[in-house]
Amino acid sequence: MKIAAVSDIHVRPHGKDKQLVEGIRHRVEEADPDAFVIAGDISDRLDALGESLASLRIDDCINLFVAGNHDVWFSEKATSLEKYSKKIGRVCREAGWMHLPDEPYIHDSVAFIGTLGWSDYSFRVEQLDIPMEAYRQKEYNGAVWRDYYNIDWTMNDQEVTQLMNRKLKYDLENLPDDVGRIVCVSHHLPFEDLVVYKNRLPWDFFSAYMGAKSTGELLLNDKRVFLTISGHSHVRSATKTNGITAVTAPIGYCRPPTDKYDTFVDQAVAEIEIQSTDVALTHFVKGNICKGIPYPD
Repeated sequence: MKIAAVSDIHVRPHGKDKQLVEGIRHRVEEADPDAFVIAGDISDRLDALGESLASLRIDDCINLFVAGNHDVWFSEKATSLEKYSKKIGRVCREAGWMHLPDEPYIHDSVAFIGTLGWSDYSFRVEQLDIPMEAYRQKEYNGAVWRDYYNIDWTMNDQEVTQLMNRKLKYDLENLPDDVGRIVCVSHHLPFEDLVVYKNRLPWDFFSAYMGAKSTGELLLNDKRVFLTISGHSHVRSATKTNGITAVTAPIGYCRPPTDKYDTFVDQAVAEIEIQSTDVALTHFVKGNICKGIPYPD
């Protein structure tokens, strides 16, 4: 089974990223996968999300999406919880996609499950001695994690993480008996090995918001889980944790010059081959593919 994966496209509205979106679709069509996975962060606007998903849909494979934190930023029309639990799923269905947190997808004996995930500060650098209140307020020395302004859960971060984990556990426990292997698609990172620390602030302060150890522990406790695909961190990583291959395939905010899009998109789309007893990253670029590329105005 072949998977094409990408995340964190961060599509700008009003057609400004038409070249990027079309380039990704063409690159995935060339890869000819059985499943196309996007691990979150297309747009905080539901209209832009729907238009992007419709343009990115691949006709000859299953298209699987998991919302990211930017996708659930609240608006005048919907709270974060309403977007995650209702509206994004509807947008996905209308565009020909499955929203995995709403419903797992099963291909032969392989199940795909999904979660936004969340952060409970368990990835924080404890040696920094930053007060827990700073993590709760999402601000330290003037640096602010933008979810503070844009997420309106009626719960704290630990409670949101627990809620996401409970749903993930439910999905794991209620798969058909003939499912032998599981791919988990999450926006937030499930394993600390995927977190990039730089020994500087505010980067390492923001690392606390990358994910939660408890999510990874939940996956490690189910021996059927053999692959995770995530986003959120804009540095692409691949690691193996107790038999689970874990990858991140983000793009980020940068945009290359017009004549460099083909190369950029080729780097952006990861190709993963599920073999009988292993996982092969047949096309995967590590690191920050935005390095040296400017952000658009």
